[in-house]
Amino acid sequence: MSKIKLQGNASGTGVLTVTAPNTSTDRTITLPDSTGTILDENSSLPAANLTGTVADARISTLTASKLTGALPAISGASLTNLPASGITQADQWRLHTDFTGDVNPVINWERDDTTPFSKIGAGMSENTGIFTFPTTGIYKVEYVFTAKLDGDSRNVYGYIVTTEDNSNYYNRAGLETHIQRTQSNQTLCTAYGSCFVDVTDTSNIKVKFSAYSVDTSRTMLGRSNYNSTYVTFTRLGDT
Repeated sequence: MSKIKLQGNASGTGVLTVTAPNTSTDRTITLPDSTGTILDENSSLPAANLTGTVADARISTLTASKLTGALPAISGASLTNLPASGITQADQWRLHTDFTGDVNPVINWERDDTTPFSKIGAGMSENTGIFTFPTTGIYKVEYVFTAKLDGDSRNVYGYIVTTEDNSNYYNRAGLETHIQRTQSNQTLCTAYGSCFVDVTDTSNIKVKFSAYSVDTSRTMLGRSNYNSTYVTFTRLGDT
């Protein structure tokens, strides 16, 4: 029969007291068949000795200050519910047909389809010159127009125009230039404008583009095989 031996410490002077709990039930404490030290709240356990599954309740109460050292490699396929990072939407449309005179909105748009063009994400949708955003977010909207005139025009201009209620539109960025003929033929001009649009609601926040000039015989250039008058939409991040 095995025996239990309590051995004092020759250098110590304190008294070690083993106290029974306040219980009316018989208990049996089984000691491990190995040599070791009993752990208490001040003891450290090597991580290599931890096995099994940790209860979710323990994980939820774990503070960041308790996490130290390098994490093991984690497969990206196992990660879920992570916020999107980088550019998730980028699209470009161009005017495919010339037009003369003032217009609001500009119509006759087509998505750039010249190889090797490619959009990112679902891209914009367009209906009679009104563009709808595919998802919420902060977008950079850019507008470039190229115009021609066989004569002079002191003011050739256009606007990026947005709405917050799918009804009332306001100018957000102005493109302003002029044409001064230097030879006895048509002269070209190009203008650029951009703005940030905080799209919190894709049903109500939309954008369109306009074009004007003092001389309404001015022609805005549209091309079906390259960008001459065009718009670019880039989602920069979350709203």
